[in-house]
Amino acid sequence: MRSSVLFGVALVVVVVCFGQGQQISGDDIVAEVNGMEITVNDMMAELNRLSPEVQQQIIQDPNGRNQLLNSIISKKLLVAKAKSLGIDTLDFVKQAVQRSAEDIYVQVLLNEVRRQNTQVTDEEAKQWYQQNDTLFDFDYRYHISQLVLVDKEVAEDVLSKLKKGKLNWDEAVKKYPGTANNRSGDGGWMFKNNIVPAAREAIANLKPGEMSEVIQIGSVYYIIKLMDMEEPRKASFEEVKNNIMQILANQKAQDATTQYQNNLLNQAKISIDNSILNQVSFTPQGAGGQPAPSGQ
Repeated sequence: MRSSVLFGVALVVVVVCFGQGQQISGDDIVAEVNGMEITVNDMMAELNRLSPEVQQQIIQDPNGRNQLLNSIISKKLLVAKAKSLGIDTLDFVKQAVQRSAEDIYVQVLLNEVRRQNTQVTDEEAKQWYQQNDTLFDFDYRYHISQLVLVDKEVAEDVLSKLKKGKLNWDEAVKKYPGTANNRSGDGGWMFKNNIVPAAREAIANLKPGEMSEVIQIGSVYYIIKLMDMEEPRKASFEEVKNNIMQILANQKAQDATTQYQNNLLNQAKISIDNSILNQVSFTPQGAGGQPAPSGQ
């Protein structure tokens, strides 16, 4: 089991994000609080606990390092206070800590099993592509630009000016930027089925460069310009190869972890007392959040 590889990857993230190229190690001490050391590894662990969105906020914020360090210092002080009050000696606390430790052991072990079983060959990907070829039948694809207006009369006037050449499309986009939640301008490429029905009908007979009539969707009015389009086609293997390999890698990893756990179960000596199991009631909760036996 090469768990050190897993932790090494996380350490690199912290060195890059917080070290700015400086050669530091995970054991380097960032700060001390009441004699307790806070290391680069501690900062790494705290950062990795956060959601990807919050991680990015901290990384991009000039004060992000200090904010992260302050949260660790606060936690260290609270933990120290809790221990001084004997909270760590309470039975339900010790049980909760043990369960958290078990969750970590399981996560690290299964992550390693997954990592060792995600290799996918080109031949496997090609075979899957051939066996699931209908998944890669692409419908019409449209590249559209839109004008978003909140008044019908204004929308009709803008369309009239566009048709007469008194206003060009780019000028109209700048003059009528749309709403806060729905902006005028390039809408990018979209598959036919991903376009709302009213807009889909409006552009169905357009040729690239042509504009739709004014269409109403909800309380907003649109003029849509078809910039370009693609006919229905089948995606080539090369276009979808990376997606297929990711799908197969996920399948292999899931199958491997399931098999690994089944092997452990088959090799274990397990004894179950059904007379007790059948009396377990999950409500109400017992002390410390434990399920109470029925009848209590």
